[in-house]
Amino acid sequence: MKILLIEDTAGFADPMRQQLEARGHQVTWIIGAKTLGADRLTGILAGKDATPLEDKWDDDSSRLIEVVFSDFELALVDGGLIGPVDSGEPIVKALTKAGLPAIAITGGGTGNPVLIAAGALAGLPKEFVVLAIKGDVLVPADIVKDQDKERLSSQFKCFVQEMKVKAGEARKSGGKFEFGYPAFD
Repeated sequence: MKILLIEDTAGFADPMRQQLEARGHQVTWIIGAKTLGADRLTGILAGKDATPLEDKWDDDSSRLIEVVFSDFELALVDGGLIGPVDSGEPIVKALTKAGLPAIAITGGGTGNPVLIAAGALAGLPKEFVVLAIKGDVLVPADIVKDQDKERLSSQFKCFVQEMKVKAGEARKSGGKFEFGYPAFD
């Protein structure tokens, strides 16, 4: 399955991409967009000097990639991005209008309601995305096939609650909870 990953923080995006590719998906990862149209965008690839927590758009045209929405089957979209199009909201609106299903993946999930209102099927806090992929909670083929917003939202909420309980228990016992992001764990 071809997946468009739009996430500006390499420390989150790289492990997501690796997990998806390990499951046989082709992933195109961009950190934001220079332009946005009805059926495509000009995406910005991650910089060579990007750190796990920081990247910037330096107007380097070699980092631009043409992204045609119909070339993809699913998009995972963050809320805050890098570049002239620095918000996931208009991107999700364009993706949805073009028929490409999107899942919101914002930090803490705080921006997910905005992206859901823009047309995303459901939202998942980005800190739990790798665990959701590993745990077969975020299964791209199932999402594309079903696209049931209520079921997805309920499934993601239950999963997040379960992970928060497990993380809390690990902290209480003096242990460490592994979220699947080496740069942060």
